[in-house]
Amino acid sequence: MDNLVVYHQINKDHAYWIEKRAKKGGNTAGILTHFYKEKVVENILFDAGFGTLEGLQDLALFSWEWPLKVFITHGHIDHHAELMLLAEMLCTRYKTAPSLEVYCTKETLEELWNVHRYRFEKGLLVPKILCPGQSVHCGIFTIFPIQVDHFKGAVIFLVRFQQHSLIIGWDLKTLPFEYISILKNPSLALFDANTWSPLSTVTGHTSIEELVPFIKQLEPKIDLENQLFGVYLVHYSGKEDPWGPLTEEELCYYLWKKYPELMYIVKTAKRGQQWRFTF
Repeated sequence: MDNLVVYHQINKDHAYWIEKRAKKGGNTAGILTHFYKEKVVENILFDAGFGTLEGLQDLALFSWEWPLKVFITHGHIDHHAELMLLAEMLCTRYKTAPSLEVYCTKETLEELWNVHRYRFEKGLLVPKILCPGQSVHCGIFTIFPIQVDHFKGAVIFLVRFQQHSLIIGWDLKTLPFEYISILKNPSLALFDANTWSPLSTVTGHTSIEELVPFIKQLEPKIDLENQLFGVYLVHYSGKEDPWGPLTEEELCYYLWKKYPELMYIVKTAKRGQQWRFTF
């Protein structure tokens, strides 16, 4: 098959304390790449915070000769701090492109502008405003931003291409049940669940107990032959839970024990994990 799409989970989150101690932590970030006859046609980076460049380098996921666009979920600095470095590398050192396009809501742009003003004014960063509920097209990808209440202007993304759909769903306080009809049956879904018990007023993030009914309505499937991969958790620590943090193994054990119907549907993502789609 001529077309290959690969999604790589670059980093998970500071909430993954083991990775943080190993100096492999950083914000939650991922990169989606479209290859046509083994040539890179499109690269979309989701968030560009602390640890993004290290992750790209460690995992050999990117060449500066490749095209790149960046989609930012929200304005917390740990999700965009390395935008300036990306722009300098892409536009100044390697001269791959005259500028780096940054897609975000207008509220998020206000936060980005405060930090990266010089790169915007210099033209190295070019803002592309996203309106929640209105899709944008990047090559074969149709990207639909969905407003969430984690931070002002925060969104998650539904990405569609061919028969597939991906949910980039980290950093959200409450789950978008009102969009369940368009999110149903994803090929791959990546979700935030920072604690086991609902503590969103403390953490600003959703929990396992809140996520489970959402996943059940989402009706994801695992069917490797048809490139359906289920749900992966990319943002969990449990630090605020009364019993304290859980390791990934403990999280899966307790999750599957309480919700055995999700045993083959929900897993925890690994740093650098990839999912491949061919057509």
